[in-house]
Amino acid sequence: MADLTVSWSTLEAVHGALERATGTFKGASLPAEGGASGSGDIAQAFAAFRTAQERSAEWLADTSRTLGEYAKDTRSLFADADDDLAGKAGGK
Repeated sequence: MADLTVSWSTLEAVHGALERATGTFKGASLPAEGGASGSGDIAQAFAAFRTAQERSAEWLADTSRTLGEYAKDTRSLFADADDDLAGKAGGK
């Protein structure tokens, strides 16, 4: 049977990259309110676009944070599974 190898440094790098992504999306620079000029239709389209952009940035920040936590938690989950298997193999 093949061994399962987990690279802690890769998981830590992934976690760090996703933390940075979370900060980037949380602090995304969005157009200011009232940035549209012209007819009401243009202002309304601008407002709808801004709202969609805010929601997308929020979703990306949440997703990055969640994936980063998965990467972080993987280390302890593997250690727990390893200890459990070692205990079962040792008759504990």
